[in-house]
Order: sequence, then C-alpha cells, then structure tokens
Amino acid sequence: MIGVPIARIGGIEIRVQIGWIFVVALVAVLAVGQVAGAVPELSTPIQWFLGAVVGVAFFVSAMAHDLAHALVARRRGIDVRSVVVSFFGGTTPTDPRSEVARDELAIAVSGPIVSLLVGLGLGALGLAIGGGRSGIARAVGEILIILAVLNLLIGLVNVIPAYPMDGGRAVRAAAWARTGSVRRGSIAAATSGRLSGLLVIAIGAFLFATGEISNGAMVALSGWFLVLSSRAIRERMKVDDLIGGLTIGDAMERNPASVNPGLTVDTMAGQLLDPESPTTAVAVVEGEAVVGIVGVRDVRRLRRAMWPTKRVGDVMVAPPRLQLLGSGQTLLEGVDRLQGSGLDGLPVVDDGRLVGILTRRAIGDAVREKSGATASSGRRGRF
Repeated sequence: MIGVPIARIGGIEIRVQIGWIFVVALVAVLAVGQVAGAVPELSTPIQWFLGAVVGVAFFVSAMAHDLAHALVARRRGIDVRSVVVSFFGGTTPTDPRSEVARDELAIAVSGPIVSLLVGLGLGALGLAIGGGRSGIARAVGEILIILAVLNLLIGLVNVIPAYPMDGGRAVRAAAWARTGSVRRGSIAAATSGRLSGLLVIAIGAFLFATGEISNGAMVALSGWFLVLSSRAIRERMKVDDLIGGLTIGDAMERNPASVNPGLTVDTMAGQLLDPESPTTAVAVVEGEAVVGIVGVRDVRRLRRAMWPTKRVGDVMVAPPRLQLLGSGQTLLEGVDRLQGSGLDGLPVVDDGRLVGILTRRAIGDAVREKSGATASSGRRGRF
C-alpha cells in the first residue's frame, strides 16, 4: 500500500506519501516570504517558525479533507481502515468507494466541502485579526489568510469535474444516480473530464500567448493530464465490460497453501520463489484465522542468509494493511483492492475460513479465459 502510516484517528490509519516532506518545506518557504513582506519587523527566526507552522497546518488541512471522505463513508456503512493524504487532488487506490450512487456522491463532495468551509472560516478570522496594529496580530492574520487561500485552493481544485478529482467522482455518481447505470455515470465523468481538460488547455494557451510562458505551459500541461485521465476512464470501462460479470470466486486460486506464523521463512521461501510455483502469495493462518500474507516481494526483500532465523510472522503483511476478500464480491472490486494494497495477493475468506487467494496471475488467467470464450462465441455467431 502506498504511503507511510503516521497516526490513527477514530480507528482509521492515516498514511502519508514521502513527497509530503518536500510539499511542506515548499509551503513553509513561500509562507516565510509572505510573512516577511507583511510584517518585516519580525525577526528571522520567528518568520521561519511561522513558516513552519503554515507548512504543518497545510498538511493538517489536507488530512482533514481526506479524513472527511473516510468518515462520511463510515457513516454510510463502508468499512474504511486507512486513507492516504493526497496533495491538491486526485484519488488514491485506498480512497473509500461505495456501490450505491447516492453514497458515492456524498463521499465525493465531503472533502471539498470541508476544505472550502475551513478556508472561508480561516479567511474571515484572518481578516478580523490582521486588522490589528501590533506586529503579532498582523503576522497571525497573515498566517490565517495564507492557510485560507491554501484550503480554498484544495477545495476548488478538487471540484473540477474531471476524474480522478472529487468533482469527477461527483459527476459520475450524480449521473449514475439519475440513470441507474454505472456505465453511463462513467461516460459522463469521462466526457466532463475531457471538456474540462480542453478548457484548461485553452486557458493555458491564452496565458502563453499573453507572455505568461511558464504559467501558461504549466496550466496547459495540467489540462492535458485531465484529458488523459478521461481516456483512462474509457479504458477502464473496457476492462469492466470484460470482467464485469465475474466474481472473485471465479478467478481466485482455490485450495491455497497456508503457513503458520511461527515457522521460519526458509520452510516456504524456496517453493514460493520457484518459477514453476502456481502462486505468488501464501496465506498465514493461525488456527483457522487468517492473520497475514507473505508474497514473493516480501521474501525477496529479505537476505537469503536470514531465511533460517526469520519467522514468517516477522515478514508477513497483517491487517489493517491486509484486507480480506469474500468469494462473492465482484472481481472488479477485488482488482481495485489488490492494486491498492500493493501486495502479491489477498486472501479470500468465507465464514471465517480461507477458501482461496486472489493474485494478479489468477486475474490474468481469468481475463484470458473469458476473452477467449468471448472471441469463440463471436466467431460462432458469425458463422
């Protein structure tokens, strides 16, 4: 799974991408310049301290945005175990999703609403405090204004009606709710994303033509990314058409091997790394409960000399990062969860008992089998 865990709020694990270090540092440096220009009489150490406060507060604001998605999803009955704090927009594989259109719409709009409300509140407070005569009051007001602008920026960027922004998710959910068709919702999101991207490209071209060369190029590049995202939705729809009727039980590896967490890695590493091995991940079971999973990549990260002394329980991936699947869930959901986990496989558990493992290899085999069957059916229809 992407991101590093840093905290747990309300039972939800907060994960952060390493790139946030540079984002916070950049925001802090920019804030120092703003504070120094507004309140030049402040000493340099105080200016840098206030800049650091702005950087950290910006991160907290972004975290509040993503946490809002998770909390609304929880209220809608969706099991959310972790979120990844994003930058200025876009979804991550761990973002909560719903199989109900209205719930998906509520989840999508919750983040931007929180960011916009926080931005407006901080802006009003900053204007009220910044009107004071003292340097401290003006400095605090300047900080609040900076944070207000950043929060408003997060909210406004995310309402762009282009997937994977929250606005694109909202368009998809709204069209889905109106038509009763997920496919039509995806088509609407792809169309709005393409139009938004073309509009942003046009704005960038205008800026470029008026002499704002660097800004125009960046805006136009952002628009191009939105256009590419709309194409990605259509490619995803092709995958949906191919495996949309399959369940995890149709694709999973049945009768999977399992291992006890107390065994040493060398008891299973050789078989797991064998190119002829039928699986790329082994479930870790204690009693009848699945407590973890060990994949090819987990073993390869460990030096061979440590295999005889390292326990399986020390290298396995356990909950909450590990998510358990059910054989009756759609294969599309299984694909999303497997991609989001970053693991080699996910255990499939029915009634508390391990019944299979969903791996990328198993998904590929299922897709090839269905595409072959579809092609054969098409040929029979023509002749």
